[in-house]
Amino acid sequence: MTGRKDKDMITSTYDWKINTKEPDAGFFKLAKEHGLAETAAKIAYERGITTEDALEDFLKADLSHLHDPYLLHDMDKAVERIRQAIEEGENILVYGDYDADGICSTTIMKMTLMKLKIEHGYYIPDRMKEGYGLSAHTVELAHQKGYRLIITVDNGVKAHAAIQRANELGLDIIITDHHQIDEEIDTPYVVHPNYMESEYCYLSGAGVALQIARNLIGDNDIQTAFACVAAIADVMPLWKETRRIVKRGLAVLKQGRPRSLISLLNPGSEVDMTSISFSIVPKLNSLGRMSDIANVNTMIPFLLSNNEEQIAHYAAQVNQINEKRKEISSSISETAINMIADEKFPILYQEDFHEGVSGLVAGRIVSQLHRPVLVMAKSHDTIKGSGRSVPGFNLFDFFKDFENLAAFGGHEQAVGISVPIDKFEEFYQHAQEKMAETGYEYIEPVQDAIRIDVEDINFSNIIDIECFTPYPKEMIEPNFALEGMNVVERKETAKMVKYLIANSSGGFEAVLYKSRNLTAPILPKRLIGKLSINRWRNRTTCQMILEDIV
Repeated sequence: MTGRKDKDMITSTYDWKINTKEPDAGFFKLAKEHGLAETAAKIAYERGITTEDALEDFLKADLSHLHDPYLLHDMDKAVERIRQAIEEGENILVYGDYDADGICSTTIMKMTLMKLKIEHGYYIPDRMKEGYGLSAHTVELAHQKGYRLIITVDNGVKAHAAIQRANELGLDIIITDHHQIDEEIDTPYVVHPNYMESEYCYLSGAGVALQIARNLIGDNDIQTAFACVAAIADVMPLWKETRRIVKRGLAVLKQGRPRSLISLLNPGSEVDMTSISFSIVPKLNSLGRMSDIANVNTMIPFLLSNNEEQIAHYAAQVNQINEKRKEISSSISETAINMIADEKFPILYQEDFHEGVSGLVAGRIVSQLHRPVLVMAKSHDTIKGSGRSVPGFNLFDFFKDFENLAAFGGHEQAVGISVPIDKFEEFYQHAQEKMAETGYEYIEPVQDAIRIDVEDINFSNIIDIECFTPYPKEMIEPNFALEGMNVVERKETAKMVKYLIANSSGGFEAVLYKSRNLTAPILPKRLIGKLSINRWRNRTTCQMILEDIV
């Protein structure tokens, strides 16, 4: 942060880059043809959406614009194998994962098989006892129970031993996954964004499952809503097909469907990406994380239920488990942050840490330290944990060549690692040495804002820019910079300072929350913040929520 501190108050939050570059007349004309007024056109231009194709693609929203899944490479092999199972009366096992994406993937696939009236079962492994992904032992159990086809969802690309055992037993496995592929997968049935058209490159695990479902039973709003929540949970880039899935899914959720997901919202929450990220997703994740007191497999019938009494009862139980999860993660976070010394790569291990919340704890610490962190706990004969990283540091690449790991997987910003106990010291030293060679230095990000005129802040323009939601993480919801405004009134409460700014549209409110610890001048010279419409007690106003003030 920059700026002078005075009694814990600061005069500015970031070094701001104020973007004053205006699009040319040709772009304004093009934007207008696509329904964008001047302010929205500036956002599009500043965020690099500058061609007709890009504008058209970005603004498409409804399900009719989803790509035709029949065009997907190798999708037909998997679909035909499922149809063969229907014809021959085979029993199918859906094998899922214990995070929100895996739960939604399992729900989509089970719902599909239910509609097709196929004999099937599903299973999500115990995070602590069984760990991630399909194992050879599970394949053997499935074979003993008479399954002849296994469909993995949100896992499978690393299940080489399981696939080998299935091949030996004569079982077929359809792999549907989106995680990084490191080596060839020995099955002809692999449905993965790497093998799809470029439109599908950002699919979550549930997004991949959705494409199979669309081939088998057609488009389904409820399934799209589950895929929407999964994409938000896995923080997938909201571009191309994934953007369309999320926009359509949000529209379905705003209609109050499915009731199970809506029941997980905090009271009074609107349906948007924020409420999904901070209310629904943690509750979906909580059962998998707290597998010592909950069974994540019970989540699937809940998500598919239409019984209001059952939904309310189960949602209350999920809330209790999530509250317990929050208590544990807060306690461990406090302990872990105090363990950090001068090591190059913080690897925070304590035997009695709860492994189910290690990723959450690592994420909290990363947000404070701005450096990669690994949090680990003892798990049987291994030391197991989760790592989180920062933009620009590829955690998967950092660890992928480490030897003697019991298990490893993940992606650029998050990994899961298991190390045999007798190899942990060697693993720790290797990480420190490699980080010393690699080097990492946190650079405070420069925030940007788009300069606008006070007359640009009105209902029409704010409604217009809402077409950009949900914002991809690479795009970031824009801040706007305003100067030369006429402050009509300044009000101060215990929680905020509110400025009434005059313009010809009736004026608007600029709100500075005191939690930001910014000095609130009597007559500010510059305001920087996000625009929104505030609806409160039958009163609707335009407002700017301030990120900075000078």
